[in-house]
Amino acid sequence: MKNWKTGVAYLSMLALLLTSCSKEEEAPGTDKASLSFSTLLNDFAEQNSAMKQALEDLPECSDAAPAFVQVVLSGTEDVGTMEDPLVVSVNPNPGNYDDDPELEYFTEESAELELEPGNYSLEYFAVWDGDPDDPGSELIWIAPHEDGSVANLVEDALPLNFNLGAGAKKYLDVGVICFDDRLVNEYGYLFFDIENRRAIEFCVFGNFCPPSGRHYPAAYTFEVWSSQGGELIDSGTAVVALDENGDYAASPVCVMLPDTDGTDTYYGEITLLSSDAYGDVEERVIRSGTFTDLEVRSVFVGDDSLDYYHFREGCENEDDPPIFDDPTDDVTMYKACLTEINDSDAVAFAYMELEGNSLRTHVFGFNLEANKMHMQHIHGLDDKNANSTCPPESASGDDDIITLAEGLPFYGGVKIALNDGSGDYPMANSMGMTEYHRTFALGADGIISASDLGPLENRSVVVHGMTLDGAYDASLPVACAEIFKVN
Repeated sequence: MKNWKTGVAYLSMLALLLTSCSKEEEAPGTDKASLSFSTLLNDFAEQNSAMKQALEDLPECSDAAPAFVQVVLSGTEDVGTMEDPLVVSVNPNPGNYDDDPELEYFTEESAELELEPGNYSLEYFAVWDGDPDDPGSELIWIAPHEDGSVANLVEDALPLNFNLGAGAKKYLDVGVICFDDRLVNEYGYLFFDIENRRAIEFCVFGNFCPPSGRHYPAAYTFEVWSSQGGELIDSGTAVVALDENGDYAASPVCVMLPDTDGTDTYYGEITLLSSDAYGDVEERVIRSGTFTDLEVRSVFVGDDSLDYYHFREGCENEDDPPIFDDPTDDVTMYKACLTEINDSDAVAFAYMELEGNSLRTHVFGFNLEANKMHMQHIHGLDDKNANSTCPPESASGDDDIITLAEGLPFYGGVKIALNDGSGDYPMANSMGMTEYHRTFALGADGIISASDLGPLENRSVVVHGMTLDGAYDASLPVACAEIFKVN
């Protein structure tokens, strides 16, 4: 399987609002207008689409105090240029503004900002620490431009148009920003955290096989909603084009998904598109279904796991892993998202496709005890119409360990052993991961019949095996989930 390189980094945006009430005070005895700037440091707490923009042009936030600003003005008089902006010192003694507990910084009076009355535009504004003559000074805040991708992070992006009246002393409000890259995980991929909200990346790649059977990279759109019929979260389109070698190629489509505390559920659809590679096709939804943040984080992490969900439309090979359903198939899909029992940290995902008496099963396990065989079963109560459940913590008795026997009243006995047919169960690799695939013919070769198995949504999947008191207990339950119907 391919390597997945993903991760979550925490990113917070601070809006540093250079503000006043933009009042004009009379300055008698002169026909010039005096312009100054003031600063007020505020938290920026708004999540929007700009969080996905590149941050290479923004300064990293620091605790340094502002020392000077660089300014470019155009209008009745031009002040500074982009190559040589005007430098104005910041008053080193900040005060509070309108009883606000945050600090307010003012630029000091500058003879070069005594301007002819008229209309002006602030074209550039940057705040620095240190000394203007020190090459070690660092940019700490900057005012975004309306043409940039972060313009909507402030109330008014540059250019700021204003009028200076004769004899007036004007304070101009300027919104500035910085970014705080607080934590980057070992893989170095940046995702964003606004108001303690995380985002995780989910990537999709696809192949399309026309009747000839030849594989082509698929052209498609991938859209994700908060739920079926809910709010659109993110979307992307895979474009197929000739590469430098004259071969048709495409890149995975990656979307950003909100990841809150607890389990988050999303609904996704993949729509196949026509392409120069394989010609015109019926542009329709070829995959759809719900999935969770647990699947994104667990199935797509680790050196031996997938780096994207890979669908294969019209091809002999199956999707890997089979997260989504083909809405045109007569197959009924089921899923179980297993979470830990006995503080094992183990998780697993079971996907099942039932077509007549054929039951295709796929199980992916994570955080299992490495280099050990792990039993796994479909469990169910004797009453096939009764719902099998996972045992609560209270089932453990006095020793805080839920044994196989203590779990049986909740999830029931074994209905189907998810082994290779010879009695062997998956062996976890050195990373604690397992991968299992098998198709069962219900009612044949000693396998329970479909009628005796009953509705799969009344059954549970349990994975076993953990060392306890220095000895490996192969029967100890470590992960469990009820099966639910996908379509």
